[in-house]
Amino acid sequence: MFAGSCLVWFALLLAPQEAPPKPPPWDLKLGFSYLATTGNADTSSAGFDARFVQEWPGWGLEATSAAVRATRNEKETAEHYNSQVRGRRKLGGGTELTLGLRGERNRFAGIDARTLLDTSLVQPLVQTPEWRVQSLAGISWSREDPLGDRPERENLGGLVQLQATGKLSSTAELTSQTTWFPDLEESDDYRLHGQVSLQAALNKHLGLRVGYDLKYDNEPVQGFNRMDTSTTASLVVQLGRK
Repeated sequence: MFAGSCLVWFALLLAPQEAPPKPPPWDLKLGFSYLATTGNADTSSAGFDARFVQEWPGWGLEATSAAVRATRNEKETAEHYNSQVRGRRKLGGGTELTLGLRGERNRFAGIDARTLLDTSLVQPLVQTPEWRVQSLAGISWSREDPLGDRPERENLGGLVQLQATGKLSSTAELTSQTTWFPDLEESDDYRLHGQVSLQAALNKHLGLRVGYDLKYDNEPVQGFNRMDTSTTASLVVQLGRK
């Protein structure tokens, strides 16, 4: 009896163990925010953002989109939409050659439509279990359609970006991104875009995120301010990779 039990135990030890399932090669994050007040002030604001990443052995694809809309006493006070898609070719050592296309609309900043196409090189700067920092630099072409009867503008420019992601704990993550859009034909015509967010996981698929966004245009459309900022608190749904 004892010998038979030992044989069964050894057979179980020697049996091939099933490998743990591999995480899916894609990641999807959806963020939702909403605020409404009534009474002395009748206001509402809503926001949405999404990020999708797909990985292949030698290629990668990333797509993002965001929308913000706010009203006060049934009058629209803010509206901003943007979307971006970027294809990546992995060259080795973490370096990637990318091609990106971005579109945005912000009529409260005087922009009816803006399109930007760029080709850039991504290089890792810091790679540790806690932090990941990388740079993106390249050449861009943009077309801007200002609000009203103002003429359209096209220009050749650059794109310089610094991205950082840090694990503050097993459930909290800090993300920041700073982008500089210089005009190669006119040094005073440049734009800056900064983003920082803190996300805490509630469970495997849900989290809370607080974010701050800053946009600066050194030569804005005439009659509009140079700087716009926004602060959001969102519920995040995450699917795909953990």
